[in-house]
Amino acid sequence: MSVLRKFALLTAFALFAPLTATCAGAATYTGLSLSTPYPDRTVQAGQPAIIPLTVKSFGLDPQQVKLSSITVPKGWTADFLGDARSIGSVFVGPDESRDFSLQLTPDKGVTSGTFTFEVAAEGVSNKANLGITLRVVKTLPDWLTVSATLPTLKGSATTQFSYDVQLSNKSGRDATVNLSAEAPPNFDVTFSPQYGSENVTAMLVKAGENKSINVKVSLPGNVETGDYRFNVRAASGDIRATLPLAMTVGGKADLTLSTPSAQLSGEARIGQATTVALTLTNNGSAPARNITLSAQSPDKWKVVFDPKVLEEVAPKQTVNINADITPADQSLAGDYMVTFQANGGSGQVTANYRVTVLVSTLWGIVGIAIAVLAILVVGFAVVKFGRR
Repeated sequence: MSVLRKFALLTAFALFAPLTATCAGAATYTGLSLSTPYPDRTVQAGQPAIIPLTVKSFGLDPQQVKLSSITVPKGWTADFLGDARSIGSVFVGPDESRDFSLQLTPDKGVTSGTFTFEVAAEGVSNKANLGITLRVVKTLPDWLTVSATLPTLKGSATTQFSYDVQLSNKSGRDATVNLSAEAPPNFDVTFSPQYGSENVTAMLVKAGENKSINVKVSLPGNVETGDYRFNVRAASGDIRATLPLAMTVGGKADLTLSTPSAQLSGEARIGQATTVALTLTNNGSAPARNITLSAQSPDKWKVVFDPKVLEEVAPKQTVNINADITPADQSLAGDYMVTFQANGGSGQVTANYRVTVLVSTLWGIVGIAIAVLAILVVGFAVVKFGRR
């Protein structure tokens, strides 16, 4: 190996070795952590502050972790809460997290100022501290928020989309909140309370209150498949909040079964096949696939389709089908009902067809021959025996 190549390898090792060691050290960290998403926040005077906390174990054995308040300013009370009850410790397993809350309650004399707290989580041999700062003001700034559990929904053109929306008044005063929507043309958007059926355009939301509402969207009949977006707006005076929502409208097959003339009646003769022309039309916005033709008919009748199975009927497409109907030999003359059916993944569509059964021409000729023969026999008898 050349001297230059050896020098390059040694230089690369010297550069990357500290980085490798640092990464390995981070990956093998062992201990406890105590955290909150917002350690510095503003609260309204006279109101308790609920601080969400999380303690996490990194590579430690299962253990009980004690909770304590190290620094609590004068005029404040600190309580740890779990499942809405006061707690003094939490239990965590290896590499496990545990969520709980810290409630900081001020005395009546605390009206404004900045206050610093320190809490701790102490395990068997590890401890984690966390500092929290509260800025107390007499009145919180006016603030509205609007959020949705599922901001994007999927359905068909006939679906009524319903969004569960949370309206929050994070200000220090009650507010009448006006609701509106900015939606595509002919989209009907309505608002209603979570446990009510009446439609509303405004709601009273008290200070610090959260209200659940349903946002329902009905689509126009000619809506095309695709993705749509719209906005829900909440406003009270000069404060406003906007929630973007989305929907995916998928296609749906809509089949109809009839005849070319739309006449659903005809004639047939006993023992003879009669062809009935049918039309299967897809009026929907998605293909109809794997469609099987069948029929419900009187006992011992035969109904044969051509074709019997359709792989696909495209949107706005009409397919011609022949149905050969053969009444049973023992059928009597009269009206009968045959129900044609088209079954597919999009459901079932039917057409009731009235069949008037006629006596076969052959049997008519036989009947006439028998009648003529009977007349001849009677006439012969009269001629032969009438003279006696």
